[in-house]
Amino acid sequence: MTNRLFSLFSNPSIRMTSVGFGDRSVKVPVAEIDGNRSGRTLLVTGGTDGDEYAGMEAAYGLIKKYADGDFAGRLVVVPVVNVPGFEAECSQNPMDGKFPKLVGLGNARGTPTDRLMRWLVETHAFKADAWLDLHGGAMTEGVRPFVWTFQTGVNEPDLLAQAFMRSCGADTALVERCGAGKAVELARQGCAYALVESGARGRCDAESVSRHVAWSEAMMRCLGMIDGKAVPRDPERVLSRVQYVRVPYAGAWHPADFSPDAIERGMTLGTCFRLDGTDQRTITAPVSGTGLWWKETMAMRDGDILIAIGSH
Repeated sequence: MTNRLFSLFSNPSIRMTSVGFGDRSVKVPVAEIDGNRSGRTLLVTGGTDGDEYAGMEAAYGLIKKYADGDFAGRLVVVPVVNVPGFEAECSQNPMDGKFPKLVGLGNARGTPTDRLMRWLVETHAFKADAWLDLHGGAMTEGVRPFVWTFQTGVNEPDLLAQAFMRSCGADTALVERCGAGKAVELARQGCAYALVESGARGRCDAESVSRHVAWSEAMMRCLGMIDGKAVPRDPERVLSRVQYVRVPYAGAWHPADFSPDAIERGMTLGTCFRLDGTDQRTITAPVSGTGLWWKETMAMRDGDILIAIGSH
């Protein structure tokens, strides 16, 4: 996997852009490819979490596939957003311990992660018609492939998000209505934001990578950037909310043998205990629904998500 990623760093479409983090800067790979016809702009990002590799591999594949500009509009790809996390092989940015996807639109005067996301938003997202954020399961996580779109109350971005959800071919979709937050602020700037998940346990298998590429091209079709009609096909599961089950303390986690396809309220999800063997607890599902991603390894930090459950 690593050899495939780095083999594309010499691609002439990619430039290493210096992003200031306060007392130091980090070089982030960016490809800005103009099509041979006028049109709309799509931003695709991978590696917002530094150990989710399938999205990174797919992003590099998109750069290679469309480097000749045979499409309409502009394609901007940042294949590894969280370079410090990628280098440290962890989801968060080790410079401040923050997860880039959780700091909203960032802050130009904040910590390194705040500054990184503010650079990304101001330089690229606010200038795009859509932002597709490629994610997957981290090294510790299982994941169900799904697309996550937002209904923000802003007409044009909402219509685009709905068209993407209905035509991308995903079996599971989470369509969240929101009145505030990152997706709303982006929509008010004319940018539809969607997050997609494919690839479990940090793996970079061909199926997961291909799924990310297919979803990216589905968004390009919705934007009129490439030929091909977007054919509506509603996902088998359309969920409307997500609930997180978090660990109560730092310690050890023993997940139960359960099917994420059919989670029932009160079902045992696993047991946890402190490292001295005390305070053992059984963790149960607070709602019925579908597992979207879940922790599979033993070590747990205070506040870690054990499972994200999507429901209607």
